[in-house]
Amino acid sequence: MKKILVVDDEPDVANLMKLFLNSLGYDTDIFPSCEDSLAAVMEEKYWAVFCDYLMPKTTGDKLFNIIRSADEELAKRFVIITGAVLDEKLDVFLKGEDVKVINKPFKLDEIRNILMEFEKI
Repeated sequence: MKKILVVDDEPDVANLMKLFLNSLGYDTDIFPSCEDSLAAVMEEKYWAVFCDYLMPKTTGDKLFNIIRSADEELAKRFVIITGAVLDEKLDVFLKGEDVKVINKPFKLDEIRNILMEFEKI
């Protein structure tokens, strides 16, 4: 079973994603922050990551950079989730990286479609 990491400081969003991903047959871990997820990223073999961009202590691009240096294959299946409408740092990051983005509020079909794309990688 493929394992997915969800990092989001909003418990409702994280739990909804976990329920949905589990219903699709994925094993899902959720963490409320990038810092909390770091040990799991280094110990577990994740297949994909869905990470909120703007969280209280850091931004999702920081976790992406850590993952990219540790596991280039996982970095190909990294998704930023964001509610930020205008964020210059996010725009600069996205222009420099091939990362999928889901805007909040999102539809579960968006997640399903991205996963179908990832299955082809």
